[in-house]
Amino acid sequence: MARFSPVRFPPGFFDLPADAGESLPLDVIAAWTRSPQTQAAAHDLLGPFTLRGTIVASDTAGLTRLSQERSLIEILAMVSRPKELVHAYGKALGGQPIGTWAADNTLMFYPDGVSPDHLVSALLTLQDRIAAECEVGIGLAVHCGTFYELGRGIHGPDADRVELLAEDYTEAGELVVTDRVAAGMGQSAAFDKVQRADLAFRFGTVYRVTGGPRAEGIAASDFRYPLPFTDEFYTGLAQFQRTRRTSVVPRPAYKEVAMVVVEREQEERDIPEVAALNDLALAAAVKRLGTALLEEVPGTEIKTTGRSSLYAFDQARHALDFARKLRATFAEQAVALAIGIDTGRVLVFELGPGARDVAGSPVNVASKLAQDLGSFGTIQLTAEAARQAGLPAVAATHAVTVAGVTLEVVTV
Repeated sequence: MARFSPVRFPPGFFDLPADAGESLPLDVIAAWTRSPQTQAAAHDLLGPFTLRGTIVASDTAGLTRLSQERSLIEILAMVSRPKELVHAYGKALGGQPIGTWAADNTLMFYPDGVSPDHLVSALLTLQDRIAAECEVGIGLAVHCGTFYELGRGIHGPDADRVELLAEDYTEAGELVVTDRVAAGMGQSAAFDKVQRADLAFRFGTVYRVTGGPRAEGIAASDFRYPLPFTDEFYTGLAQFQRTRRTSVVPRPAYKEVAMVVVEREQEERDIPEVAALNDLALAAAVKRLGTALLEEVPGTEIKTTGRSSLYAFDQARHALDFARKLRATFAEQAVALAIGIDTGRVLVFELGPGARDVAGSPVNVASKLAQDLGSFGTIQLTAEAARQAGLPAVAATHAVTVAGVTLEVVTV
């Protein structure tokens, strides 16, 4: 695992222009890279951005499979309603949304003082309502700890723990809680729960909540979640949910692209404050070097977050060229990347100066290749992306199954 050290990287490796701070906290990153990188320095820098409480993360189940079966407009409408309910219930309980919510994920923060019993009861009620009203289900993961809110996102080992739990290890309708949350439950209500023994190796003790009292009288009214697309498009999706007429949805131009998703090797997690800042420094490095490479290889950066970066290219050969050059640059500094590439139709949403988001099957598939199926140091392409990129050994594919979908994949 890579360790950040100021002597290991060339001068300017983490520097970014002032207009690149849409998703990354440039001032904090700059201060960290120029500091002695001690735990005390990290603690001082992160003090104003530290949150202590509970995070509830969700993930939409079956999105990769759905993207093979349904139109993009249908899928965006289907996944929007559960997000509305997550937001409305969360705000009614005193929670606050974190960041911009992507097509399949949500994050709500609840400060200390929100009773674990009340929160879990409300989440069971939420899951009941989603099951009754929505075409798709979500998995929910709950964890309490210390989090760092920086650059429109949440960071640190505790944030990674709950996000990964929701994204990779929950099913539709499932509610899981970590040991810290479980320790606070049972003060005012009794819940049924079973241990997820399959998760102990990575997350410690985790429980699936299988039963318990439902919360009553929740005034869920604020349904507008942090949008990953324009207000006009959101209004159209809401109308589509009611009418099922696709004509009511504004149609941004579809683009045929090769989608590249870059997952970064994370820091050692033994000192949480240091790990969070080191991860952000490496995110800044990917953004800076990716931007420089885009001057050589025609493409567009969609966004860079604390965990991953997304890029779109008109041609698959450009996507692969970019991925190889980015991988090689970081390998020289002993930092490994896991990269996924897929091709197809997407919608790119321009959200303001320097802010974009993207939706479509290639995003979901490339993300799975990088985050779920990839190993650090490799680039994984779907067979179609490899063919379009002109790889000579496209026949050397291997089949992988993820989220109920079997993909033919090429590893380079």
